[in-house]
Amino acid sequence: MKPIFKISLIACFFAVLAGLTWAGSLKTSTPSLETSAEADSSTKLSASEEITEKATRPPEKKSESSASQFDSKKLLNVNNIVSGKLSEIKFNGTFLIAVGDEVIYHKAIGYSDAENKTPLSLDTKYEIGSCSKQFTAAAIAKLAQENKLSLNDKVTKYVKDAKLAKNITVEQLLNMCSGLPDYLNQYIYMLEAGERDTDTDFSKKEFLEWLNKQGLNFQPGEFFAYSNTNYYILGLIIEEVSGKSYEEYIKDEIFYPAYMDNSSLCMSDTTCKGYLDSNWTQGIKVDSSYFYSAGEIVSTTTDMLKWMNAFSRGEILNHEMLKKATHTGSDGFNYGFGWFVTDDYYYHTGNTELYYAIDIFNRKHDMKIIGLSNVNNTELQRAGLNIMSAVENELFPSSNKKRNGD
Repeated sequence: MKPIFKISLIACFFAVLAGLTWAGSLKTSTPSLETSAEADSSTKLSASEEITEKATRPPEKKSESSASQFDSKKLLNVNNIVSGKLSEIKFNGTFLIAVGDEVIYHKAIGYSDAENKTPLSLDTKYEIGSCSKQFTAAAIAKLAQENKLSLNDKVTKYVKDAKLAKNITVEQLLNMCSGLPDYLNQYIYMLEAGERDTDTDFSKKEFLEWLNKQGLNFQPGEFFAYSNTNYYILGLIIEEVSGKSYEEYIKDEIFYPAYMDNSSLCMSDTTCKGYLDSNWTQGIKVDSSYFYSAGEIVSTTTDMLKWMNAFSRGEILNHEMLKKATHTGSDGFNYGFGWFVTDDYYYHTGNTELYYAIDIFNRKHDMKIIGLSNVNNTELQRAGLNIMSAVENELFPSSNKKRNGD
């Protein structure tokens, strides 16, 4: 027999043997049609969920190093400085300081529930009051940079029933120079005086009816006067332009991309009891609808840090709009878009009768300071600004001497 013929026979033998083996494996290992379909469906669902998540939410940034950029002595001094100044004002709340991506101070001090001696935690949720205005302003600025509105537009282009605001621009609302009276002070007083039930809500229709019975305190652009009415109307504009509720827009466009998973727009979501003063005096808790886009956000110090990082690094607004939002307005007053502004830092405070908040961004050193309290302690504003200055001097003494001309 020729060698080539032998090789062909051997090859045929092994081909037949492999085919029989494969057929046998089908009989013994192939799952039933029902089982196979279930497995395939499960696999497809997981893949779909994974693709959707990746498409809408990029992975969180991880810290490259756990080592501090500051020596231990400086950090100890910062701890002593901050703890001492907070003790002076009987601070009850959570306080955080970060420089760049490094958190150098984060402590929960005092009680979540004073009657039951329940301690606060680093994850406690507080009402942040008027610190909410920076979110509302950022939403408006975002819509403007997307050319969905103009800051020079008159208010009545979007809120036709706001007749008192017919000669006021969107930017004048942002900069608090509209001349509109403050609705919230009046309604909170009514609630405190018992002229209005505390379990009521406050509708947008009622707001507009109230607004059109008022008069301007001054001509638009003439002066600066802090008024919650400005930011309530901005919330109405956000809804009109975006086609979403204010809550949906803030969640979708700010909370979600900034990973603010522990923040909401419902004041009943707080995880601590609020007090009127450091003596644990009880007060009334008001429905979120009274504050709306002027101050209804609930958050944690960690989430507020995420927000400040995303905002200051241009992840919410582009460079041009960010600069406009955090510098003196065209009217010349020191209020940007939801921020009190200076050359060195910008900040805001929040007060909802039972809670007090402050957040500060130091431009030069990328330093963020956040203080959230479940006590209406107005001394926190002064203490927060003093802490910023003291910590800056401790961590960056040479740069401060140069700036001060020493």
